[in-house]
Amino acid sequence: MENSYYNVLETLLLIYASDEGKLKIYLQKKQDEPYKGYWVLPSATLDNKTTLEENAHKIYKDMTNLDETYMFQSKIFSNLDRNPNNRVIGTAFVAVTDKTLTDMKQESNDKAWFDIQELPKLGFDHANIIEEVSKEISSQITTNYNDMLLAFFPSDFTLPELQLFYENVLGKPIDRRNFHKKYVNQELVIDTGFKTSKGSGRPGTLYRFNLDKMKGKRL
Repeated sequence: MENSYYNVLETLLLIYASDEGKLKIYLQKKQDEPYKGYWVLPSATLDNKTTLEENAHKIYKDMTNLDETYMFQSKIFSNLDRNPNNRVIGTAFVAVTDKTLTDMKQESNDKAWFDIQELPKLGFDHANIIEEVSKEISSQITTNYNDMLLAFFPSDFTLPELQLFYENVLGKPIDRRNFHKKYVNQELVIDTGFKTSKGSGRPGTLYRFNLDKMKGKRL
């Protein structure tokens, strides 16, 4: 007779942000065993009174002290050895947030942002989860699937900043002139009339996405 299992369901939340041209993820440090001291994805088991979506939003609120964000369900992870103590099936959700706003609202030694290319030692199967979901996110960023670019850049940015983000996500350089022409000539971005004020270099022109052109557009 086959073994039967009482499966534990958990919600995993991958919180992403753009920071200085890099794709970053927000993690927390595990405070107890197993994997005490390791960095892990924020997560919560599912009870009988909460939906997966409600669980994900509660995790986001607890992690960032913010209420609203761009969020959607991603992949399901059900390997038998995910957790050493129980049979746990994890549903991953993705949230895209503003790193600066998060840092203003939430300061903690056991929560930190990491470049997805430079992750710390991770517990459970979370390294694999981040790798799998980040591939999906990277593809959506470069094609603007589900308005992903709008989620990462809801306000002003420079074209060099946007290009650097693209290059880091793609893992290869992009021709500057062609990139600039694509966004300016097709009117995908709007010149705000303002310049950057930080740094000692030449001020850069600040743009924002033209929602009439970009919303629902696949690149």
